[in-house]
Amino acid sequence: MLLRRGAVVILKRLYHAHGSDGHVYEVHVYAEPASHTNAHIERLAKVVLADGGELRVLSKGHYEIVATGVRLEASDPEAV
Repeated sequence: MLLRRGAVVILKRLYHAHGSDGHVYEVHVYAEPASHTNAHIERLAKVVLADGGELRVLSKGHYEIVATGVRLEASDPEAV
């Protein structure tokens, strides 16, 4: 996901996902806050591993680690 230059992002959620390689990974979800005429709006900014590794979102709760191709599955009901 592309971020606007100088954008402020906030860690909104973190949860664990089980990898196809048998490991458990920590997924971080960041949002970019914005205000618009008396409304607070957030835009999903990025979904990454705890170490900053890039994730591809395949579907709700399903991801792929870009660098390795390992597939992840999160059972958290709030997963992106």
